[in-house]
Amino acid sequence: MRIFLTGGTGTIGAPVLQSLISAGHDVTALARSPASAERLRAAGGAVLQGDIRAPEDWIGAVADCDTLVHTAATFDEDAVAAERRLVAALKALPAERASPLHVVYTGGVWLFPDSGGAPVAETAAFAPIPAFAHVANAIRSLLAQRHLAVSVVHPALVCSRDGGPLAEMRDAAESGQAFATRAAPDTVWPLVDASDLAALYLKVVEARRYRLQVIGCGISGVPVGSLIRLVSETLGLRLDLAHQQPPTDLPACQDVGAGYALSQAFSPERATRLTGWRPYHTDPAELVRALMPLCG
Repeated sequence: MRIFLTGGTGTIGAPVLQSLISAGHDVTALARSPASAERLRAAGGAVLQGDIRAPEDWIGAVADCDTLVHTAATFDEDAVAAERRLVAALKALPAERASPLHVVYTGGVWLFPDSGGAPVAETAAFAPIPAFAHVANAIRSLLAQRHLAVSVVHPALVCSRDGGPLAEMRDAAESGQAFATRAAPDTVWPLVDASDLAALYLKVVEARRYRLQVIGCGISGVPVGSLIRLVSETLGLRLDLAHQQPPTDLPACQDVGAGYALSQAFSPERATRLTGWRPYHTDPAELVRALMPLCG
């Protein structure tokens, strides 16, 4: 398939790009900077220079593709306006196509409510943190479009060797500092390995399902205190947990860190049943061991 990818150098997008290319798909990725363009070309993708904040400049290229995979996000002062412009550009695309444009949109578990660590169903009503409210609005608007075949992937907390909570814990331990977060030791986090998540995106892209929504979660939920202990034992370094207070100088709509205070658990069962996806990393200790040795 001909696929257009946003966010192709990010924690989610970079492994998604590799997964799509390895499967034989023709991928064009959006690049805002020359450095990003170089990384995308090195990974095997074609490059289109453009800014996620100005979709009108590149949306024509999307119209010529089979699928748009949207993994980019800013979560800064421009985030709400940028997402609204993207949704408007997609809604304005011509409806006269042999088949609807498939849009694989990235949501997130922080669109769902705090459950106190109990399992949350994909059918639960959205109750996003303020920084994710515009994402919920975008999903609702896109799902209502008849000329778009929209699928939504809701990643759990994404972990890789270079980014995510486990990498941040490693960095804190190696620097002799406490790991500062809004979570408490008993706060439950759902996790997913970045390569596992990329495999789910590939499954969703190739399924071309209409109105499909799945949770990308390999580890249903693990207390933060347990993660701290596992990272400390694996590295052989002391790691303490420090509670982080909400910032006083940041608007709630930009406070992405609020999501780390949510205590949630999810299941990959629906994604497995509907797409055949099976995450490889399903045990917290195994995931920590897999990511730690090559970090640092």
